[in-house]
Amino acid sequence: MANLSEVIADENVRRAIEAAARSLARCEQCRASLERKLLQKEFDADSIAKALDFLEEKKYLDDRRYAAFWIRNQCAFKERGSIRLVRDLCARGVARSVALEAVKSYFETVDEYDLCAAALKKLLQRKKNEQKIIKSLADSGFSYKIIQSVFKNKEGFDCGSE
Repeated sequence: MANLSEVIADENVRRAIEAAARSLARCEQCRASLERKLLQKEFDADSIAKALDFLEEKKYLDDRRYAAFWIRNQCAFKERGSIRLVRDLCARGVARSVALEAVKSYFETVDEYDLCAAALKKLLQRKKNEQKIIKSLADSGFSYKIIQSVFKNKEGFDCGSE
C-alpha cells in the first residue's frame, strides 16, 4: 500500500478516508458496511477500495475486531446461539471464515448450553407449546443437539410451568 501522502494526493480517496473515519469514530464497523455507506455518498469504487485498504492497513478498520464487538453487543441483550451469530455476521458482510472464528472465540469463554438454558427458562415462563419453544430456540441460533440436551434437563428449572 502507498504511504499516506501518496494516498491522500487523490482528493477522492482523501475524502473517502475522512468520511469512513468519521463513521468509525462513532462505532466499530465492518468493511462491507463502510463500503455501502461510501457508495451511498457517491464515492467511486476505486477510491473506496483504496480508502478502506488504507484504513485496514492502519488498523482503524478490522472485520475481526468488529465481529467480536458485535457478538458481545448482541449477546449482552439476548441469548443467541452460534448458528444465528454466524448467519447475522455474514448478512452484515463479514466473511464467513471471520464470523466462524469470532463465534468460536466467543464461545471459548461463554457456554452456549447455558445461554440456551437461560433462553429456555424465559420461554417456559411465557409459552406453553413445546414446538413453539423449540422453534424459538432454533431461530435464536441454537443447534437442535443443544436444544434437545437442554430440554432433557428442563425439570431442574424453577419457572412455574408444567
